[in-house]
Amino acid sequence: MKRTLVLSLAVFALMQAAREDSFGIPAFARKYKTSCATCHNGFPKLNAFGEAFRRNGYQFPGGTDAEFTHEEAVPLGSEGNKRAFPESIWPGSLPGSSPISLFLNGEMDYNPTNAQTTERFSFDGLGNSIEAVAAGTLGEDLSFWGQAALNSDGTLELNRIFLIFSNLFGDAYAFNARVGVIEPGLFSFSTHRAWMEDYWFTTRAFSDGMGWTLEETQKGIEINGMFHGRFGYNAGIVEGFGSPHSDKDYYGHITYKFGGLPLDGVVEGGGSQGASQPFIDNSLTLGAFAYSGSAMLDAGGTPQQNNFTLFGGDYNAFYGRFNLFGGLQLRKDDNPFLTMSGTSAKSTVWFSELDVTVFPWLLPGVRYEVWDGQALDASNQVVSFTDSQIVPGIVFLVRPNLKMTLRAAFAKQNTEADGNNNPLIVPGQSMQPGTVQLLMTLGI
Repeated sequence: MKRTLVLSLAVFALMQAAREDSFGIPAFARKYKTSCATCHNGFPKLNAFGEAFRRNGYQFPGGTDAEFTHEEAVPLGSEGNKRAFPESIWPGSLPGSSPISLFLNGEMDYNPTNAQTTERFSFDGLGNSIEAVAAGTLGEDLSFWGQAALNSDGTLELNRIFLIFSNLFGDAYAFNARVGVIEPGLFSFSTHRAWMEDYWFTTRAFSDGMGWTLEETQKGIEINGMFHGRFGYNAGIVEGFGSPHSDKDYYGHITYKFGGLPLDGVVEGGGSQGASQPFIDNSLTLGAFAYSGSAMLDAGGTPQQNNFTLFGGDYNAFYGRFNLFGGLQLRKDDNPFLTMSGTSAKSTVWFSELDVTVFPWLLPGVRYEVWDGQALDASNQVVSFTDSQIVPGIVFLVRPNLKMTLRAAFAKQNTEADGNNNPLIVPGQSMQPGTVQLLMTLGI
């Protein structure tokens, strides 16, 4: 049966309506000669089609990638060699233009409660960096991603670097693989692609000593895929946290999308859905995940193993210009306190965020998050605590490839690190205003 894409009309309309410089990542914008709004709703946040593009290995869905590519690829084989695989090298090509995109990131912090200095403004945070992202395809069904950042303190940070092998069986993206340094696919959305950053849910560690987080990039392999456009799954095995050890981490995630554009971006029978407003995708996506990990901690030079498990779920709802999403995780650590071997801890973490597309260039949002956990008191007894945080923010797209974000945080945090890097209860804390940040990102 012939398959048509919702995207076919949507992209055509966007190409005609948005002829200014665009941002995908910029390398994808150059490849397809299309607007940032094709895939993003305030970059790096993905709209429904952008999510389908990602799940299809950075290719247009339904086998139409060649149709929408507007640059000549460089073939990797000999032009005169017409023999098929395995009598010749697997057909492939290089991008016709540079697959490298640069991001210039600037950060200015204002701390109204900093009693240590009269300088309330700071321009030397790690948010000031030059980031390089290389991404693209090497022929059909083989994609790549590489990311590195040069920070303002002179450190070079290597992030996710991996290959994507799509359609290992069949041609409907039911069985794909990511291999390399990856962020485990545990959610129906990615906090890497959000308007606001620093989610406790994915970036806050249990303690300074047990520094693993859900957003931690790890070496490994992940199998993922989609069925019937609505059901998605991820399953992976990665290296554990801390000093080298033989135990590996295992995880799995399943998701289902009700309504809106299917996960694979393909709609039978054609038609257009919100082509003039690609940020609208009336839908509900639900997911569930599990993670079993093993961390090797350094307890005063003596290795200490901490086995931990996480179970949780996520939701992502779109209605008109509103997007409500969030997640819940239940965590059990068997041995997380350094120098306190045999003492376990439980944590419950959740968040919810509401984003609104007032205009395609004006995007406010607010997040509320809670961390219910256990820590040590002054007598080294395990006691419970509750931290909470409200994070309002607003995004301005000054140009399609220039974003400015104004963000604040109001937090109540009851722990600090003790001499052994364990979380120590600090009683009597109340909700306090934190740092106000102005962030700028320019993509070229």
